Amino acid sequence: MTDSYLTLTTFVPGTKAKPDEVNANFSTLKDAIIAKAAMNGDATKTFSVADATSVNHATSKSQMDALSADLLAKINATGMRFCVKAGNTTSGNGDLFSYDVLRITPKIAGIYENLVFLDYKGAQTIISTTPATLSMSGKADGVYNIFIKPDGTLYTLSNKIYRQSTRPTLVAGDVWLNTSEFPFKCIKTDGTTDSEFLDIPLGKVTIASGAISSLVTSPFNQNGFDVNVNTFTQSLTGNGWVKLPNGLILQWGQNLASSGTNGATYSFPVAFPNAGLCIIPGGTVGAGSDAATGADMTSLSQFRIFRRSASATIYWYAIGY
Repeated sequence: MTDSYLTLTTFVPGTKAKPDEVNANFSTLKDAIIAKAAMNGDATKTFSVADATSVNHATSKSQMDALSADLLAKINATGMRFCVKAGNTTSGNGDLFSYDVLRITPKIAGIYENLVFLDYKGAQTIISTTPATLSMSGKADGVYNIFIKPDGTLYTLSNKIYRQSTRPTLVAGDVWLNTSEFPFKCIKTDGTTDSEFLDIPLGKVTIASGAISSLVTSPFNQNGFDVNVNTFTQSLTGNGWVKLPNGLILQWGQNLASSGTNGATYSFPVAFPNAGLCIIPGGTVGAGSDAATGADMTSLSQFRIFRRSASATIYWYAIGY
């Protein structure tokens, strides 16, 4: 058939219609619908899909784009908090300080780049005035973390910074970036009470034999949480998965979608421990028709994908925890 108008018998109001003419109209419509459904797609043919409202509905491009944008925003926001976003560099590496005996001089603003950092909430601060020189006079030998306050004040602490999902054993002065949930939480303890911590670590300075022996600037755009402590595990394969620190699991793959409503059942690369939130059928792998596809989860470990016309291999994406 072509995409021209169908040839149907019309009827005059008040005039009895002949049964064979009515049946012929229905037959013509049936043939046209079947032929349209079986058409192969190409670069000139598209079909519109409404927003999915049930597990076995095809997903529109706008929904896929919105989901991708939301996930990307969360990943970027998570990775760039509690750290420096931009500042002075040397040979591509962060270089925020110089030192001499027991004095630390910041390379911030002035003849250097402004310092830009984000606290654990994601609030951005720009330091455009050079902070005062930091004296380490009177400090015992050891390793000290260098911090900056939102007002640009520098200071050091002989403490530990924990970046993990479970509460560590904290002593007075320790800082904990809690990555068990999104957004992150960050606290500092005095040994008895926790308080919100909005300052940012900039690096480490080591004092040996009464003088500074080394000073290291922390990498930019990395909050440095321990991927092992935070169970950030992954399998980056064709049918793979990644588990985020907050427990969310993203899975993807490509499998043969059988025609018809029964479809074909497959196992996820890894079972969801608690719940499967959604599965989204994607496009056809390689050349293929634009026939609508659907998918649903049959259990925490398996899913089903199906296709309206001939079987074909399709991409799919699933989210759970």
